[in-house]
Amino acid sequence: MKKLNILVIGGTGFLGSNLVNALAQEKHNIKVLSRGHIKLSENHSNVKYIIGDICDEKSLNRAIKGTDFVYHLASTTNPKFGEEDLLFDLSSNLISTINILKKCVNFHVKKFIFCSSGGTVYGDQNNLPISEDNICLPISSYGLVKHNIEMYIKYFNKRFSLNYEILRVSNPYGKGQFPDGPQGVIPTFIKKILKGMEIKVFGDGSSTRDYLYIDDFIDLNLKLLTTVKKNNTLNIGSGKSISIIDLIKKIEILTGKTASINYFPEREFDVKKIHLNINKVSHIYNWNPKVDIDTGLLKTLKWINDIS
Repeated sequence: MKKLNILVIGGTGFLGSNLVNALAQEKHNIKVLSRGHIKLSENHSNVKYIIGDICDEKSLNRAIKGTDFVYHLASTTNPKFGEEDLLFDLSSNLISTINILKKCVNFHVKKFIFCSSGGTVYGDQNNLPISEDNICLPISSYGLVKHNIEMYIKYFNKRFSLNYEILRVSNPYGKGQFPDGPQGVIPTFIKKILKGMEIKVFGDGSSTRDYLYIDDFIDLNLKLLTTVKKNNTLNIGSGKSISIIDLIKKIEILTGKTASINYFPEREFDVKKIHLNINKVSHIYNWNPKVDIDTGLLKTLKWINDIS
């Protein structure tokens, strides 16, 4: 494969660090733009770290100039934090991404790949599994901002011919997702069950999620570099769903420990059921997830034990 110049925005986070490692192993030239100083990735001679903010024009110019592909994986909020500060969610994510898109046009980027949300952009849907053709009805600021970013990406494609892939990713999990982070119930549940700590469950535990193991996410992203396909909005998930309470039961079986659960009222911004239809990405990129939830939980448990 021809060596590509690739920028990963948010490349020291959970998704980003795993992606950077995979891209570096493919011998591409990688730049990482991140606010963090901690390099979560392995040391690679072909990876250059740029410490800066996506709202800073100089950092963006330095990062995007000379780049073929731009992965945008950064987010300054999650659904909870987005509700607490609507204006910050809007300015730090939507406005900054519009500026990134303008830079991509100015520097003739070949493809822009955006990591959207495979749950919050859809909101509560009656017909499951959810396909990309479903009307998006976000019930949170986080989902609303993600959906508006998608619309601006399509605008930049129509107005300036900027090629893109929009990835509506479900709930990713696995190695590199630290239990004490702001997102990721699986590592959090595993750690708390292992240590006998209390688990918070919002609602009665019947809400469902589609969980995607990190290796499957990375496998798809490598495929994005090897084809000429472009300008798609794609659901990226396992194609299956599991309730919160059933997820906890599986972790209890794996760990041999009983969870201490404290139930709280449902949060208005939480989508009740997420189950993605992944037929489109399977057809376009010949991609299907390989790691089922039981195998993924076992791999994640092993990783958490290794770092403990």
